[in-house]
Amino acid sequence: MVATLGLHTVWYLKKDTNIRLNVFTILSLVALFSVVFEFYLARQSHRYTGDGWDVLAYLLGGAVFFVLQKVN
Repeated sequence: MVATLGLHTVWYLKKDTNIRLNVFTILSLVALFSVVFEFYLARQSHRYTGDGWDVLAYLLGGAVFFVLQKVN
């Protein structure tokens, strides 16, 4: 969702729908969300839990996003 919204924002601002997010950008988003939600927040509050399966889901979501943005 975040990558899609970010990409659509860039398309709108640049007026260019040929722009795509590269692997580094997508992996950076995966790393950011993994650290914030699965490490930092899990240690700050009992409401959050750190889970390796969620990190795997972030990676899979990033991979699916990368493939689908290339198709469209």
